[in-house]
Amino acid sequence: MGSPGQSRRLFGAHRSLHDLLGGGTGADVVLWRRKEVSGGALAAVVASWALFYCGPGYTLLSFVSQVFMILLTVLFVWAKAAQLLHRAPPPVPLMKISDKSVSEASQIVGNFVNKVLQDFENIALGKDSSLFYKVAFVLVLTSIVGR
Repeated sequence: MGSPGQSRRLFGAHRSLHDLLGGGTGADVVLWRRKEVSGGALAAVVASWALFYCGPGYTLLSFVSQVFMILLTVLFVWAKAAQLLHRAPPPVPLMKISDKSVSEASQIVGNFVNKVLQDFENIALGKDSSLFYKVAFVLVLTSIVGR
């Protein structure tokens, strides 16, 4: 198979599988070298599958909104109890988005929307048939998966 000093390579590649996966924490998790994190990720995936696939009528949006509602309720009750007991309120970090970040994000979204609208126009006028077939395929695939 090879000399004992060489590490095993996938399909005779020059780089190890760990290096092919990026060589960092993500590769460690995928290769189960960090068992606690890999197990937690697997548990989260199984829990989300059970919650959204097995639970009828439960969507990601409803789940996220309920989690935020519980969080806000706990923080509200904690703050009111802290006032009554003359204690410190809960530690809530200051959350603020800078104007520069909002401007950059709106510019990125605007450019993306303009690109989509330009592509839509090209498809509608029959200028780009290959893009039409790609979009049609993705839409059909999405409708099948969404059932």
